[in-house]
Amino acid sequence: LKNRHYHKHQYCHLAMFVRVLLNSACLLCTVVNGLKIGLPSLGWKQIQTKTTGAAIGAAFLVSCSLPSAAFDPTVYDNSYEDPLHPLCLRSISVKKNSPNEFHYGGTAVGREGDKVLRGCSNQEIQEFGIRRTSFDGTIDLDTGRISAGDGIHEGIWEPANSVAHDKNLGDVDGIRWNDGNKWIIKTKSIGTKAGEFIFLAYVGLSTLAGFKGAWDGIQRKRQEASS
Repeated sequence: LKNRHYHKHQYCHLAMFVRVLLNSACLLCTVVNGLKIGLPSLGWKQIQTKTTGAAIGAAFLVSCSLPSAAFDPTVYDNSYEDPLHPLCLRSISVKKNSPNEFHYGGTAVGREGDKVLRGCSNQEIQEFGIRRTSFDGTIDLDTGRISAGDGIHEGIWEPANSVAHDKNLGDVDGIRWNDGNKWIIKTKSIGTKAGEFIFLAYVGLSTLAGFKGAWDGIQRKRQEASS
């Protein structure tokens, strides 16, 4: 069922294509018949009437509720800057085999569930620690809305200059979340991408080292208790 919505759009595109072919064929037949019996006997009003009737019939046969321009979910496929959490990584990847689904990966400082708004500066990382975060979600291919299903990460794609000028960060592309915060697209160079990879690897190794340290501590306590 997860790809049903996407497949509906594919069928609608096919229906629209068939509609265009039928309209073109009917128009061609009308013109040919006009030439065959003589243009004087077939005026433009008659051609227009015949073409309109053919178009209505074709539209009835292959009618579809597809909007004129379906939303392109790949616009979400980016790395972002989060004004509420400066320097923290924010990355969304749209699934190629299921474009109405996405995966998010990033970093956060402090314990999970901590409501304090912190960035990922070196000082904050040293003081509160850093961890990796991730979740999966869906993209509505009709409205363009994005949702993680958690009641928090619910938003919509907001192109630059598509809203009132006084709205925060309205002049840049990004995701406008329901709380008013907007993640903006980060322009990444090769060096930046390499830096992010190294940084994520560091976070992963630090987490493993923390687990290992805790495990070694438990083992030492067991040995001391048994001796």
